[in-house]
Amino acid sequence: MERAYAQHLSGVEVTAQGTVTRILADDTGPSGTHQRFIVRVGGSTQTLLIDNNVDIGKRVPVATGDELTIHGEYVWNDQGGLVHFTHHDPAHTHEDGWIEAKGIRYS
Repeated sequence: MERAYAQHLSGVEVTAQGTVTRILADDTGPSGTHQRFIVRVGGSTQTLLIDNNVDIGKRVPVATGDELTIHGEYVWNDQGGLVHFTHHDPAHTHEDGWIEAKGIRYS
């Protein structure tokens, strides 16, 4: 994760563990409704915006302070980056992603 950020990489499959630091309002747009929250990567100061499409995948019941493991596609930005494709891919053109919270895997 830190290497992807340092090298400004995008389109990289990642798995990250971290703590939810902030819950954001859902984003609704042409690509569907996205649950959004900020996670601080474990052992790091890096933060990630998690952009979880709930029209394709499942909404994850998260609260500030929750520990999560996230698998999806990393996209670089100067604020730490974002992870999307945190759900199954119904078109089978992309590796399936997921979010694990409290021992339950949502995809």
